Formats: sequence, structure tokens, C-alpha cells
Amino acid sequence: MQRHTNDLLVRAIYSGSAAGLASAAAASMGAVTAGHGPFAALNAVSHCLWPDAIWQEQPSVSYTAAGAAIHMGSAVFWGALFEALCGRRSSVSTIVTAAATTALVAYVIDYHAVPKRVTPGFEAHLPKRSLAMTYVALGAGFTIAALARQRKLR
Repeated sequence: MQRHTNDLLVRAIYSGSAAGLASAAAASMGAVTAGHGPFAALNAVSHCLWPDAIWQEQPSVSYTAAGAAIHMGSAVFWGALFEALCGRRSSVSTIVTAAATTALVAYVIDYHAVPKRVTPGFEAHLPKRSLAMTYVALGAGFTIAALARQRKLR
């Protein structure tokens, strides 16, 4: 049991990191496209610690580093769900389904289940289409990480 849990955690760190980077890049691109600074979306994530962070657009240790750490921690958390759904060795269709399900659950929890104070805050800088693309990128990151692992296991 302990070995299975450790394996799941390692896979969640790997896939969650890939998904977190992909979704952070998508959020940053969405913010720039909407006329905001490239750090605005990640800064907004730290609004749970500093309410004024949601409006900060310049990079800073307080806002950007904290936002990035929270975002990546969240992506690894969702990576645990993804890895539990798809398993160590899965078909491509299972991986894609698990990634899409995880991204959808993450969106629903992030924007419809938790208090406003702990939402990601991306919506302050992203139009709805870019917000959706951020979650698509999250799922794509999970998928890419799992497919790369599958290839390595062959």
C-alpha cells in the first residue's frame, strides 16, 4: 500500500508540474492578449494571501512567487486525481479522458465550489475564452506527461 501511494505521489508531482507549467503559460498568454502584464494572472493567484495581489501586474517576490507556488501546488494536487483516474499504464483514450475529467473537476471546484477568496483569481485578467484555455492547457499538460511516461515505460 505504501509503495502504491508513493508511486502515485511521484507521478502526481511529475504530471502536475507539467500541467501547472502549461496552464500558467496559457494564463500568462491570455492575460497579455487581454492587455494585461504577463505576470498578472499568476499574481492574482496570491490574492488569497494578499487581497490587492489580484490587481498587480508587475513581477514581485510577494505576488508572483507566492502565486506560482500556490498554482503549482494546486496542479500537483489535481495531478493526484488525474493519476488515480488513469493509473500507471493506460491507453491513450484513458489518459485523455482522465485529463479532461480532472481539468473539468478542477474548474468546477475552483470557480463554483470554493469561496471567492480561494479561487485562482485568473478571471480578473482573462476573458472567459482564455480562462477556458487555461483549463484546456491543464488537461493537455496532464496528457503530455502521462504519454511521455508511457513512452519511457516501453
